[in-house]
Amino acid sequence: MSMKKNSNNFLDYVKEVLEPFGPITTRAMFGGFGIYKNGVIFAMIADNELYFKADDEASKFFQTYGSEPFTYQGKSGLVRMSYWRVMPEVLEDAEMLKAWFNVGIKAAKKKQNQGI
Repeated sequence: MSMKKNSNNFLDYVKEVLEPFGPITTRAMFGGFGIYKNGVIFAMIADNELYFKADDEASKFFQTYGSEPFTYQGKSGLVRMSYWRVMPEVLEDAEMLKAWFNVGIKAAKKKQNQGI
């Protein structure tokens, strides 16, 4: 996985914009950060970009806004993960961010309940 060093400034910014949704925790992972709410990972930061967890329904929602999934170059080709990029314009719009957060957390809880 080609991960650039993530900035603590970006992590602090993400924590700040997600603050209205209640307490979250973060954990360093694979050169990035996992973001958790009530023990459920619902987002990650890679290459100073925020990505929300997605299932099929959430992927369609995120795609309608022009978002793309997180991908990396694996040994046997491009690997696509079930996390979709949160664009800067979403981060800057409280109402839109709330909608995206709700879609992402719902998908994360659903996947956790399914053991995925």
